[in-house]
Amino acid sequence: MALVGLVYGIVRWTSQGRVLGSVTVLDVELGGTTPEEATALLLDLEARLAAEAIPVRVLGQSAAIVPAEAGFDLDEESIVRRAMAVGRTDNPLTNFFWWIGHIGRTTELGPEGSLDPDALETVLEALDVGIIGEPPFPGSIRVVDGELVAEPPRPGRRIDRDQARQLLTTASLVLEKREVELPVLDEQPVFTEADLEEALDDAEAMLSAPIVLTADNGTELTFGVDDLKEAFVADVREDPPSIDLGFDPEVIETKLEPIRSEFESEPVNARFEINGYDVEIVPGRSGTRLDAEETAAALEQAARTASRRAELPLQEGAPPEVTTEDLEALNIKHLVSRFTTYYDCCSPRVTNIHLIADEVDGAIVRPGEVFSLNQHVGQRTEQEGYLPDGTIVGGEIVDTVGGGVSQFATTLYNAVFWGGYEDVEHKPHSFYFSRYPEGIEATISWPSPDLKFRNDSDAGILIKTSYTDTSVTVSFYGNNDGRVLVGEQSGGQLRVGVVREGGPNARKVRGDRSERFDFQEPPDPLYRGNPELGINDTRQVQGAREGWSVRVTRTITVGDETITQEWLVRYLPQQAIIEVHPCKVPGASQACPTTTTTTSTTTTTAPPETTTTTTAPPETTTTTAPPETAPPATDP
Repeated sequence: MALVGLVYGIVRWTSQGRVLGSVTVLDVELGGTTPEEATALLLDLEARLAAEAIPVRVLGQSAAIVPAEAGFDLDEESIVRRAMAVGRTDNPLTNFFWWIGHIGRTTELGPEGSLDPDALETVLEALDVGIIGEPPFPGSIRVVDGELVAEPPRPGRRIDRDQARQLLTTASLVLEKREVELPVLDEQPVFTEADLEEALDDAEAMLSAPIVLTADNGTELTFGVDDLKEAFVADVREDPPSIDLGFDPEVIETKLEPIRSEFESEPVNARFEINGYDVEIVPGRSGTRLDAEETAAALEQAARTASRRAELPLQEGAPPEVTTEDLEALNIKHLVSRFTTYYDCCSPRVTNIHLIADEVDGAIVRPGEVFSLNQHVGQRTEQEGYLPDGTIVGGEIVDTVGGGVSQFATTLYNAVFWGGYEDVEHKPHSFYFSRYPEGIEATISWPSPDLKFRNDSDAGILIKTSYTDTSVTVSFYGNNDGRVLVGEQSGGQLRVGVVREGGPNARKVRGDRSERFDFQEPPDPLYRGNPELGINDTRQVQGAREGWSVRVTRTITVGDETITQEWLVRYLPQQAIIEVHPCKVPGASQACPTTTTTTSTTTTTAPPETTTTTTAPPETTTTTAPPETAPPATDP
């Protein structure tokens, strides 16, 4: 007994997690396998059972059904669970006697499986049609040549579904397939002729007159009788029994397509609207569209009423790209800073200023974002409509495409400066022009110098631009606790005023400029040969002007905290450029003609002032290139 107990213990120990003893399912041995191994064996068995056709007979005619086509499924999980339970109970003594009684014996487990109802129905319907050919007909109602026609129901014969399912499931679970006789039933239609006649009367009422669908704005969409007949459908169903009369959405879609534009609308973006110094939000709205299915349902509803009218179902369409919630999140409440500069009317540079102002108008700078004027606008080209005008190239003014847009850059920079926003990159002009605030100005060219600033506030910035024939204005709308500041450079004078003081958390900006210092005399005039001039003629192209430096200080105060930033701005001396006859150029090797001619002297005023700039980050000091270094091409 001790030896038997020892052997039993060893068997139980080594069989942990495995099927005990000899357990078979059809011709598959599962004894000693793990659940994973047993599942793999059963999947192979399932494939064999599913692939072997079952011979069937229907009304004396032979056919075959492949279990796989009927959705055969062997329940491997249940079979493995049953196999693992063999010889295992909660009673150790029972388990021991089971082991004693099953030494050399096999436990056979019956297979478990099923057929998919939908797949089996498809297989049986094919046999109904191919062998019996007498399916019951529930009846129909159709429009033929513009007239409603009812086809009455009729009886038929079909394979008995319940019995066929049981017989074929059992046949699928054996290795040797035997012929199965599938019983056939006489089947009566679910509807009577009286049912179809009643439905026909309803259909005639539905198609008796036009139907009008009315939109919210009073616009009407009419479906004529011919339209209704073309779209009419009668769905006669047996399971569950129903006769549904209505209109086909696909046909309705063809009717709606040509007229959609009359009833549908595109989404409208939310937008900011300026009201004095304050900003309001005009809500956006989603688009509307006509849905064919809902329109078909509305027609059915109206067809069953005496008025034959219903509401045109307009669905909410695509949402706007910019929602009201998007704009509210920006927290843009009022004008923060506005600046205006002036110019003479009608020169090409004015066209350029207007073009770049239009490009920037409506730009939004989110909190923390850096705005780059060059990146936002791109290169100024003739294809974009920009014209040639004065630009400083090597200390001389020449015409290049886009000349003059630095006036817009200066105006934008002053909105940044007086709004208290972070100066990331700017470069003042190399020569001073009285139309710009001395020291508080910026130039721009492509690809550099650029004008960049960071929105270091907790509200977005809406940049709005406007212009006339003689001025350009840049306005920054955001939230500075109600504080509003407006400035301009006019007649060579800078004027800045606070319109509204704002609350205790407002940024208060003060700008100061030192007296001019470090004056520099202009270099000797540059004489340039012009063969079109007479020997004693001269033409002044550019006048001479001394250079100097100024120091600009910006103080920003918020509550008890004050930040001071300083920039050193150096304006270069301007060299006079004078055109003379080539023989009069100092050091010229060309001899002057000896013919005596009457001479005259012609002078011209200097062309439009030009500028170069330097980038000066806050609280740092930078200077422009010294006079002997030719400045880069910049726009004045």
